[in-house]
Amino acid sequence: MLMLRPDRKPRFLFVNENIGGHRTVHSSLRKIFADRGDIDVEFIDGEAPGPLGRLLRAPVPGLDRLDLDLQPLRGQLVHSWAMRRRVRRRLAAGGIDALHVYTQNTMLGGARILRSIPTVITTDSTGRLNVFSIPYRRPTRFTAPLSRLNLIFERPVLQAATKVFANTRKVVDSLRSADYRLPPRQVSHLEMGVYSPYLTEPLPVRDPARHPGIVFIGTTLERKGGTMLLDIWRRELKDRADLTLITLEQVPAEPGLTVVNDLQPGDARLWEILARADIMCFPSVIDQAPNAILEAMAAGLPVIAHPNGAVPEMVLDGETGFLVDCHRREPVADALKTLIDDPYLRIRMGEEGHRHVREHYNMADSASVIVDELLATVTGGRRTSAASPDGEGDGTAGILRFRIHHTVDAELEAQWDELTQRCSTRFASRPSYGLSWYRTLGRGDLAIAAVYRGDRLVGLLPLHTRKRVWVTVHRWLGHGLGTIGEVLAEDGAALDKLVTGVREAGILLELTHVPEDSPLLAALLDSGGWTVEYTVDDHCPVMDVPRGTTPGDLRSAKTLKRLRVLRSGAAKELGTVGFTVLRTPEELRAHWPDMLRVTRVSEEADRENRLNLFGEGHAAFTERFLAREARRGHLCVIGLTVDSVWVAFDVMFRTGERAEAWFTAFDPAYGKLAPGHQLIEHSVRIHDELGITQIDQMIGRNPYKQAWQTSEYAVGTVFAVPVSRSGLLPLAKGANGASDVLRPAVGQWRRRVAVPAGEGQGT
Repeated sequence: MLMLRPDRKPRFLFVNENIGGHRTVHSSLRKIFADRGDIDVEFIDGEAPGPLGRLLRAPVPGLDRLDLDLQPLRGQLVHSWAMRRRVRRRLAAGGIDALHVYTQNTMLGGARILRSIPTVITTDSTGRLNVFSIPYRRPTRFTAPLSRLNLIFERPVLQAATKVFANTRKVVDSLRSADYRLPPRQVSHLEMGVYSPYLTEPLPVRDPARHPGIVFIGTTLERKGGTMLLDIWRRELKDRADLTLITLEQVPAEPGLTVVNDLQPGDARLWEILARADIMCFPSVIDQAPNAILEAMAAGLPVIAHPNGAVPEMVLDGETGFLVDCHRREPVADALKTLIDDPYLRIRMGEEGHRHVREHYNMADSASVIVDELLATVTGGRRTSAASPDGEGDGTAGILRFRIHHTVDAELEAQWDELTQRCSTRFASRPSYGLSWYRTLGRGDLAIAAVYRGDRLVGLLPLHTRKRVWVTVHRWLGHGLGTIGEVLAEDGAALDKLVTGVREAGILLELTHVPEDSPLLAALLDSGGWTVEYTVDDHCPVMDVPRGTTPGDLRSAKTLKRLRVLRSGAAKELGTVGFTVLRTPEELRAHWPDMLRVTRVSEEADRENRLNLFGEGHAAFTERFLAREARRGHLCVIGLTVDSVWVAFDVMFRTGERAEAWFTAFDPAYGKLAPGHQLIEHSVRIHDELGITQIDQMIGRNPYKQAWQTSEYAVGTVFAVPVSRSGLLPLAKGANGASDVLRPAVGQWRRRVAVPAGEGQGT
């Protein structure tokens, strides 16, 4: 750790890739840091390449069509070569205490430089993710294997950083994956957000009676969906709303259309334009985390956008706008007409969007987090008064408090829900799951371990107590129902406080289905205050389905033909074979009886081997849980029908672009249709429409999962006991073993008591 002289403020160097929206980010950071008197900040912005650089990064004719010319990587290397020279010269001049790099691509090949000075990296993507969303070229079958070359340059840079902040959960997962191998504690989720005057000033007043205005922001029209929007407006909406296009493209003037070609990043005129608008339409299908959406929401506009990347985290479908399939014009047009026709709906959605951005995407808060991390390297973690988010300057906002809740009131549930929106990657960590389970099936006592920074919840471990014959252990809420457990922690400090607080409370942990790369497992092992045993006991198949993936990319033509033949045969014999997708509470209610019928006949055919989560004893929990997930836009149920009758279904839950498959059931009478394969094929066929790029098939290998998987990960059971109570570890494990032996016998006894012979009802 560097130590400063008491008479000198720390000086930080911010290095900016300066491409696209990154320009806006650094323009905003300049304004934010201008008000801070406790630090000095310098900026180095990337520059366009010269003639030689343009030649070295140019596409190679013929190879570019196949994505074989490594053009994106060559372009990044050309850019970083110039930036490394500039950064090296500035550091050699002295006076810089720490470095912030946005993003890692701007310093490829510069790991040695970063190891010489404390460095924080913030990134909105990784090379492995980005190759599938480059706007000017289409991925091919060569894209994925060649993208591994990015790792040669990226991985050393990322590993040289003191801390890496990832702007989306998907990027967090990528950085912690086997590709980049960053330890969990080195990576934190931090939405960069936006800087807007409307986050501190009142929103513009919008008259519901005025002629509405639609606004679009995009450097080019075609790749951002602006061409389609312009066509919809000209053909269907010209007389009902005005349109403003903020773009670099030249569009001929016409009545009702305003084109702004000269807006630069950081230009204050943007907020004036947004104040005059009523609806933001951003129909891009390639953008991962566009600032334009957050800027519009900060100004109080409802947003229409495509559910891609982090967009579903930004736009809450039905609450702050509409997420629609922007590959097609009809859903975009319908959403626009809905907002044009209902001024009070768009005002209400705009206000809710403004609140969402203020609470979760305020760049001033993100900048303080970054500065705190930089300060920690030079001042021993001291938080300055200017960085205090409550503005009081007493430093208490940086103090972490640990508490165990034995009840959950409305305030805690709301904060828990907000924390999951910032941090969760698994549905099992959401209150919709844990509390629905406890309130319908609850066993033991609640023990929600929580960490607060000031009054804000920043860490949570959802636990409950269980008596294990001789000892009391703490387990995941809702354990044993096919879920993967997860800790919620906003940053490394919050995670450390959780682990320390649980240890000091003397808690014995027995946690099932914990992934090998779990941040909680790593923190328990690293803390030194725990005796930990971890045993891998199962595996989870995964299907990676980047945008554009088709079933033919995962299975052979022969296999897919066989599935088509099975559908055709069933159609001739029994009736038309089709698929139904449920996502809303209304759709769930309409088809709930169908799902109950399928699970009932499935259970009757195999009563001993599988827990029926839709059967007696669990149906109330499942219905409540699914309804809550549907209201938040996380639910996706795919049903297989024959002659309009449901014969199989698969229940999945979305978190960002990732889906977890929780429960599958089928009517054994239709087993020859291969319903498991049919459901998976359809999920792959519509994954772009659903905004999904990865499907986690969850716990357990089986033939039809493994036939489709592209990767898998291991999960296991954690027994963790504070070192001071290490003698209880054998007792806890022995009690668990005894419980495993007794549980089947108790279950059989209950079934004999509860079910008359021959009736075949579920347990």
